[in-house]
Amino acid sequence: MRVSAALIVRNEEKHLGACLACVAAIVDEIIVVDTGSTDSTPDIASENGAILVRETWRDDFSQARNCALERATGDWILYIDADERVRLDGSLESVLRDPKAVAARVSFRASSQLTPYKEHRVFRNRPDIRFRGVIHETIVPDLQRIIEKENAAIVDAPLSIDHLGYEGDLQAKHQRNLPLLQRAVEEDAERIFLWHALGEAQLGLGDAKSAHGSWRKGLAYLRGRAPLPGDVLIYADLMDLHFSESERTLPDVDQLVTESNIRHADDPLVLYWTARHLAATGDFAQARAKLEQLLSHGPDGSLQGVLGYDTRLFDEFAWGLMGVCWLNEGDPESALVWLRRAEEANPDDLEIRTKRQLAEGMTR
Repeated sequence: MRVSAALIVRNEEKHLGACLACVAAIVDEIIVVDTGSTDSTPDIASENGAILVRETWRDDFSQARNCALERATGDWILYIDADERVRLDGSLESVLRDPKAVAARVSFRASSQLTPYKEHRVFRNRPDIRFRGVIHETIVPDLQRIIEKENAAIVDAPLSIDHLGYEGDLQAKHQRNLPLLQRAVEEDAERIFLWHALGEAQLGLGDAKSAHGSWRKGLAYLRGRAPLPGDVLIYADLMDLHFSESERTLPDVDQLVTESNIRHADDPLVLYWTARHLAATGDFAQARAKLEQLLSHGPDGSLQGVLGYDTRLFDEFAWGLMGVCWLNEGDPESALVWLRRAEEANPDDLEIRTKRQLAEGMTR
């Protein structure tokens, strides 16, 4: 059984060497499709034993990824990006020898500030498994079809992948992604994640009005079908906008809170934003109850579902809001316990420091 790694790259000289070094210890073959690098990326690929394929960039991530798949000769394919690092935590071969397995999920962390979640990154090398979508490309539709037709299975692989690329200034990525996302929602309007990502790019470029419009369109689509876990992002986007400094207070915020709780009652994002809303309306006891539910998910919130959550939901954010609730309920001693925790998690938060000092003054 052979495994091929498939990468698409462009000007990744900063990341590629380290990526290939960790991948080489796991796979038998590495395919690197270069879409127009002007730095030393192609040389790094060749020097590290990868099969280098030069391909014109056509504003389509699926097209580039599928080009890599066409060159792969392994029985299985691992797809990975240059700014990601993979670790093997057990026997990959024993998992992939399952005759019913058509794909495997890995533990994926999209950034250092997010919890890990399960993502389909390993799959059989079959011509009927190909990426779809010009951006945020996916093989899931093909996997679902095969599972239904052949009674195949998705297994879990002992692999962990960490993504390094979402740190720092994201302006360039937002500018690159915006036209692709606008095209993507036209081609697959019912894929809610695309509306979330489009709004995220628009907001990142300073256009809160367009972001609001995109998230509203996503909301309209998800309301027309049964809930899916990823839908919660749209509710969180809108609630975040409501509480931001963009002056876009939402008149239907009560409806959004109620609806999100009906469709995603135990989701950490829903629990947090519901608590924020309850606290804002003066219902501090119910806000604390929601925060207690949120904190019951554990110190890192690693649910290993389909979403990565901001790790601060499970400490800094929850602790700070809990302290604010107790402070408003006239219990500065209880407030102080939580506010000190929040301040320890983020000493630079001036608002939390001020509230902690207030609570201390009230206990003297």
